[in-house]
Amino acid sequence: MTNYKAFRECISDNDNELIIYAADNFPQFPRRDSSVISKCDRTLAAAHPDDLIVLRGTLDHEYYNWLRSLSLGSDLVVEFGKDSVGITLSELIINDPEPIKEIIRKTGRKPVYVPWFSSNLETRAAQVLGAELFGAPETETLKYNDKASFKIICRQLDIPVVEGVSFEIKPQNSENYLMMKAIIKDYLRSYNTVIMRGTLGKSGMSLYKTNGDDIAEIYREISDSSEKVVIIEPFLNVSSSPNDQWIISRDCSINHLGIRDQICKKGMIHIGTIKEAQISAADSKYIEETSLKIVDKMAETGYKGVVGIDYIVSDKGLFPVENNARFNGSSYVSLIVDNIEELTRPISCWKFMKIKTSPCSFIELKEHLKTVLYDGVKANSIFPFNCEALPDTGNFSVIFLAENMDNVSKLEQTIKEIEVKRDVPIPE
Repeated sequence: MTNYKAFRECISDNDNELIIYAADNFPQFPRRDSSVISKCDRTLAAAHPDDLIVLRGTLDHEYYNWLRSLSLGSDLVVEFGKDSVGITLSELIINDPEPIKEIIRKTGRKPVYVPWFSSNLETRAAQVLGAELFGAPETETLKYNDKASFKIICRQLDIPVVEGVSFEIKPQNSENYLMMKAIIKDYLRSYNTVIMRGTLGKSGMSLYKTNGDDIAEIYREISDSSEKVVIIEPFLNVSSSPNDQWIISRDCSINHLGIRDQICKKGMIHIGTIKEAQISAADSKYIEETSLKIVDKMAETGYKGVVGIDYIVSDKGLFPVENNARFNGSSYVSLIVDNIEELTRPISCWKFMKIKTSPCSFIELKEHLKTVLYDGVKANSIFPFNCEALPDTGNFSVIFLAENMDNVSKLEQTIKEIEVKRDVPIPE
């Protein structure tokens, strides 16, 4: 049975539970370097006033004070003050759980640990805190999040997928490159372009496109990365990239959050999301029915948590291409919008975008956006979040909150006029 509830209620609707948000995404990446940012501060605006936010770094007090002035966010924040990319937030908690356990004791509430991605370390962190995990065993997370494994599962469920093959990269084998080249050339007989997707990468990481001229260069790049397996597929003519979001709650109930429209640069790299997908009723029905088959299977095998299934609407058909078996980039957007609606009014239309500007402080960003900055009153405004990298790289995110898509376009124009440049950010 499918339920329809607000995002936060799918995590917990019990006032006696303490939600502990730990939005570190390092566990998803085998290799952690400067190309991967933790992005723990996404939860600052997503949290309810009585939730606990855990940061691997330090709190940006300028941003935090702005949120609290608008009655958003929580007073319960733990900072570990760590910048190192070699350790996950869950490992920091395992090594030093006392700051969080002290808050758990003071509130007297039952803790529920809510990570971005569930690996064995997230399970251990929950255990150390005496918390219930809002997540899945690592085996289930990896099985569905892995793109190659997901394609196999779809075929087992009789769900059509884009044709293609999984290919293991073995640079030590002199024949390995020639084998990959032969597969690509074979597809290029029928298609203009071929795409190679790493089974674990996301947001443009380990994602390659070729018309046959640069196969050797791409092979070297993949060999130097942490990806061991890539999926080789024809690159189809895509008209839309819907994302269907679901949650399997701790009681195993299945909840549908709805179908959103993804904005993809060059047809590949996700840079934003719109509240509702602009697709036909027939396509919407097919997506929901197909997703339910997948989510039913996930619940049956023990998965709990957020599920975001990416589809493509193409000239060759409508296909699922990826299962984001974790929190999605727009998951925190949903939580933030829900919080704003509780404080003000229903939001008719929203659009989430990843933005790049010149590095600056949040105070400087506020000054740039002052005429359109969210203030709890304006019907059409811009809400900045995910600002932890803003001073160093200029990367942050915004939610355009508007009465209709025309006003969203006007807000986007305002962004352009103040010379904030949309770009592909550091991957999630």
